Amino acid sequence: MLLLGLVAATPATAAVPAGTPIVNTAALTFDANGSAQRVASNTVTLLAAERLDVTIQAERPSVAVQSAQLAVPFLVTNSGNGAQTFALAITSTQQGVAVDRVALDRDRDAAFDANVDPIVSPLTLQLAAGEQARIFVLIDGALVAAAATITATVTAQAGTGAAGTVFAGVGANGSDAVVGATGGRASAISTLSRAAVQPALAKSQMIKAPDGSSRAMRGAIITYTLVATLPGPMRGVTIDDPIPAGTAYLADSLALDTVALSDRADADPGTADAAAIHVRLGDLATAGSHTVQFSVKIL
Repeated sequence: MLLLGLVAATPATAAVPAGTPIVNTAALTFDANGSAQRVASNTVTLLAAERLDVTIQAERPSVAVQSAQLAVPFLVTNSGNGAQTFALAITSTQQGVAVDRVALDRDRDAAFDANVDPIVSPLTLQLAAGEQARIFVLIDGALVAAAATITATVTAQAGTGAAGTVFAGVGANGSDAVVGATGGRASAISTLSRAAVQPALAKSQMIKAPDGSSRAMRGAIITYTLVATLPGPMRGVTIDDPIPAGTAYLADSLALDTVALSDRADADPGTADAAAIHVRLGDLATAGSHTVQFSVKIL
């Protein structure tokens, strides 16, 4: 009786590393005159092909521009089964926004640090099979005037194309490289937009006591200064401030941008009484700042 068998490997749970020799030898066994005999076939060997696959993810798909320098993060993954060099290409839809500086997140803390994270030059990444790397596209935020998109593209240097395209002998250990599902190329987009700047109101105080000091004593005069900073055109702007408990409003001390306002309701934009001061700036066509001052006396 003849028995023909194959020596088969246990199915792998992970992708075979590119360039790994796959060795196979068959065996022929038979019974000859009551004695078991075995004859081995010749051994055939091939190298596991390298799969060219890569992904890239915009970790912040939408970025509000609030600082002078932006570090826009992208996460690159070598989803193939072999070490590969990938080329980086960064483009912007806004003319004048430079995107030629890219840094590598060396300490993998997801935060750009100029003292730790090196500039990538040339724009390439060398990644082992399954390895991830975060890059930061460094942008001068002051140059972002409106919405702009930043596109980061990563390309396998061994080759790209339709899935299944073969590049003979260019893989690990001289194996073939085969383009995977991603085509060996991937892109991701992050959108930049100028962050809306909110209006601000800053308040300060100055005290002058009867004895000439700045102590908060009975009879001391407190002069309050309110500075409203408005980032652009606004409608119906009003500044209100209640008179603090334990003080009394000092008549005719109200002023707007150093111009005195009467306390009563009349043609000027201010009113004041024992309870509060009110200043109507109204509709403003441009950005700017306005200063309101008034005084109270400590009872």
